[in-house]
Amino acid sequence: MAKLPNYQLGFHEMLNELEDKTGFHLSSFTIPEEMTFREWVEQLGRDGLKVDGKPFTLENRGSLHFVYDLIPTTIEEAWKKQLVLMKGAQMGLTVWEMLADIYMAIKFTPCAIGMYVPSSMLAPYKSTHRFLPILRTVPDAYEMLINASRADGSKRSSEGNVLTRVLGDSKLLFLWTTGSVATESFPLDIISFDEVQEMLISDMEKVLERMSASNIKFVMMLSTAKWPDSDIHYWYKQGKQFQFHNDCGCENGVILDNVFPQCIQYNNGEYGEETKNDYIYVCPVCKQHVSDNQKGQWIAKFPEATIDSLHLPQLISATVTPAEMITAYNNAEDMQNFYNRKLGKPFADPSQIPINMEMLNRCAEDGMKAGLKWKKSAKDTFMGIDQMGAFNCVLIKERMPDGRQATIHAESIYQNDPFDRCDELIREYGVAVCVVETLPNYNDAKRFAGRWPGRVFLANYGNLENDMIRWGDAQQTKTDRKTEESERDRHTVTLDQYKCMQTSLARLSKRQCVFPDPKGLHQDILIKGMRKRIPILKDEVFLHFTKTALVVEKDPEQKKFKRKVVKVGIDPHYSYTNMLCDVAWARAHGTTSFIMASETALPKEQQVAAEAMPGLPVDVLDMIQGLTGEVCGRCESYDKEKSKCNSRNLVVRPKDPGCFEFIANPFVSSS
Repeated sequence: MAKLPNYQLGFHEMLNELEDKTGFHLSSFTIPEEMTFREWVEQLGRDGLKVDGKPFTLENRGSLHFVYDLIPTTIEEAWKKQLVLMKGAQMGLTVWEMLADIYMAIKFTPCAIGMYVPSSMLAPYKSTHRFLPILRTVPDAYEMLINASRADGSKRSSEGNVLTRVLGDSKLLFLWTTGSVATESFPLDIISFDEVQEMLISDMEKVLERMSASNIKFVMMLSTAKWPDSDIHYWYKQGKQFQFHNDCGCENGVILDNVFPQCIQYNNGEYGEETKNDYIYVCPVCKQHVSDNQKGQWIAKFPEATIDSLHLPQLISATVTPAEMITAYNNAEDMQNFYNRKLGKPFADPSQIPINMEMLNRCAEDGMKAGLKWKKSAKDTFMGIDQMGAFNCVLIKERMPDGRQATIHAESIYQNDPFDRCDELIREYGVAVCVVETLPNYNDAKRFAGRWPGRVFLANYGNLENDMIRWGDAQQTKTDRKTEESERDRHTVTLDQYKCMQTSLARLSKRQCVFPDPKGLHQDILIKGMRKRIPILKDEVFLHFTKTALVVEKDPEQKKFKRKVVKVGIDPHYSYTNMLCDVAWARAHGTTSFIMASETALPKEQQVAAEAMPGLPVDVLDMIQGLTGEVCGRCESYDKEKSKCNSRNLVVRPKDPGCFEFIANPFVSSS
């Protein structure tokens, strides 16, 4: 079927040609000064506004009237105002955001509006498939887009660049938060963030700096939530925290999501014939039927805050029924997805964020009981480095006689060449093995490794089917042997990031890595450009450990499960530093997996040997260690005939230390 021509665009091309020949130009479209955003949108609805091909109306969405009224009518009202909407999915608020941007582009002209999404792939999609179809049903605004002038004063007669839509003298830029160019290159007056759950707080803060010279500085944020105290939930907690109180028999009404699922009941006829044999909303306190979930009032939990933040769950949606809500809840296999997308709330599954402060405090208590102190020098230690631009995070560990890890130094290095300080640390602490991330500063990291051949390894990430760690100098190819020694990247290591992080965090949860006094080591760190002295382990390192999630998600297209390490709200540099330090530890024992110390006391003979020779090779310990504790030979997954771990598909020995998947075999007795 042939594609129909764009008659509207053709009309405007002829109109522009006529204007150029006659010298007469139609006046630009304006919105009356006193007209509010809600009044404008309601008028658009009466004039034929369509969203996704359907007529738009607010008549059946009473709960959203307050949200529409929050958009400022004047520049004075907009000055430094910030709106944060933490919402369930499909609440119609992306439409609210785009209409608000159009309204302000016309009302506050000239202005520059940045419409931010998480990635460069989403930006053109939103511009082409969400924004333009709406704009085409707003004739006056679409005419401004078509009639926009070029820099030389001539008319464009087109819909413009996909990432830059021009309405009169205002620009709407479709941008993304990842990458320094997108966050730092455009001066802006108004910013709207959509899908905040995929954005790092640090990237959003960079974007907000783009409004430093503006006389408007208006910000909108909207998203479903994901993790507690991160993404949109972080910003929501900074504000007034408005919640919708549905009308019932209680004085201040009922907040349905606070009493879910008790607020949904099956009506056997007790609440009238109209809703008989169906699910309805009922206040669990006064037992009154909430017959219309659009009736109620918005009440702020913290009215003294300066940010207007609102929570909008699907329980106050005009299109989602109580039956749909309770069915989704009862059938939910992924409870985090239900909380995020249906209730509009953050959710933390303990299995996804394996480390909490209580665990870390116990690790510190164990370390202090063992007499562990922060050290200024040592020998035969292990170091991990997570490197950024002019900023490195460092952790240094040593081996305790019982096999546990002892963290003896932590440091955040801020200087033009932080690897100079890393050189000093290698000498001061007698570092035997150090692992540093290769990126983002490859050249600096490579020069650093070149100064310490055989002791510093450059880490990169890959999907290793059967391994956790793969050392570059252990698998030299024919090409490697022909390459000059100086040109080889022999001292490298490839990591399966998920497996390594999972095992590294398991060491913490099992208290196999211990710490000195968390308040005993103070350093100056940079917080938003300001130096602040803090106890670095307590306020920085421990915080990062709790902001690291291990997520397994099913890819609907490939029908496979994908594993990934997720940064919860911040970039948890010290989680990666700790993981790299553990990789260095594994290198010292010549392994391709992490060796986990036994949670039980070592046999007396091994204890004596370990105390006499810290760092004793595993092969030697095997000679004196019986088949006791968490060793492969006592695990359910051990295949004696094949000398193989069936769970991880690895060749192992009976006396190899058990991994994080160890399950004792009741049919194997200790020798």
